[in-house]
Amino acid sequence: MEQSINCQLALKQRRSWVREAPAVTSDGPKIAFALFIAFFIAFLFMLYSSVAAIYKEQLDALRPTLVIALGALSMMVIELGQMRQSFKLMWPQGALLLALLGVCVISTFDAVYVRHSVDQTTDFGKVVLVYLLIENVVTTERRLRIVMLAMVLGGLFPAIGTISHYRAGILQEHSRAAWRGIFSNPNEAAYGILILVPIALAVASNSRRSIRIALWGIVGIYILGMFLTFSRGGFLAFFTILALMAWKHRSIVIKTGMIAALVGGIVVLGMFWKRSSGDFNNIQEDTSVRERIATFQAGIQMFLHNPLLGVGPGDSMVAYPLYVPVDAHCGCHDQLVVHNSFIQALGELGLLGFTPFVLFIGIPMSQAWKMERGPLGSYAMALELAMWGFVVCGMSGGFVFTWWPYVLVGLITATKRIAESASAEAV
Repeated sequence: MEQSINCQLALKQRRSWVREAPAVTSDGPKIAFALFIAFFIAFLFMLYSSVAAIYKEQLDALRPTLVIALGALSMMVIELGQMRQSFKLMWPQGALLLALLGVCVISTFDAVYVRHSVDQTTDFGKVVLVYLLIENVVTTERRLRIVMLAMVLGGLFPAIGTISHYRAGILQEHSRAAWRGIFSNPNEAAYGILILVPIALAVASNSRRSIRIALWGIVGIYILGMFLTFSRGGFLAFFTILALMAWKHRSIVIKTGMIAALVGGIVVLGMFWKRSSGDFNNIQEDTSVRERIATFQAGIQMFLHNPLLGVGPGDSMVAYPLYVPVDAHCGCHDQLVVHNSFIQALGELGLLGFTPFVLFIGIPMSQAWKMERGPLGSYAMALELAMWGFVVCGMSGGFVFTWWPYVLVGLITATKRIAESASAEAV
């Protein structure tokens, strides 16, 4: 019986020196994450507790946070290489942040006060470094939760410190309490505290009962500390967060509770408001409000005189007496930063800096809004609400170079990447 024999000859193939990398299931650079958490906790401790302000000379010489940050960055690069993973920089916010940093560098060459602008740009470079670490190291839901919990615990320092100062009679304007360091201004203390409220509630919603109760207690401490600052902008931001929270939640019970909290907060505010320098009545005659409007006008003049690059990063305070209209200057302060973050960006960085700054804030907020129906929806909603807190506070404060919007955007970016990875694995 005839049989056919199939004979397949191996064709000569071109040699390839590219070795196929095996599939690796990993949560990302673990050692880098441990170093990052150590850095982040040390950073939060010094930032919130104001130890850096008290022992500035000693800490400036040692630079512990910078050393830990560079160590975390180095280990991150090494482990990403070992696991054959690429460096992460999500489009477009990563490019926008680098563009903003580049504008800061260029703007310093023609700044009103070059040395001050260089210092501000150097500090902003540290912010960019932290953003890059967050995006590349916070790669799982567990890591995201740890970072958010560290922020919530760190926020107890200014909240309890503000309450302690109020009880001790350490007040500003005879009635307003604050903390120390970057929280020594009541408005900045309120801003730094209130953005943590939705984050604490999000962590609580995904925790067991004992931790949930503890986090609710922390939120109560936040609210009391924020109330004692008697910050009008802070309360407007807080009520905005409550209103958005009530609107976003599907549960009728939660909606009712949020609306009740909003109404109750307004009633309590009216009953116990004791700010000696002004309240929500006769606001046109308030010196503080008039000074803010004067900084708005000065910031616009800075932009019109320097439309592309502004007067330099952080230099609106130095340029204020040069640009404030004579009829708007009340003579109370000769050096004031522009008390509106968006006008501040225009005045200090010009149109070239304002554009990436606004897009860097707006696009991630839209991304967080789209993620609210996903598996990480509670965290995405909390981060979006915290960003709304920044936006509302930024309407009456110059917060372009503060840490919080960049940390929040970094966490939104990390959340988006985690959600996309989970969706890809599900497919």
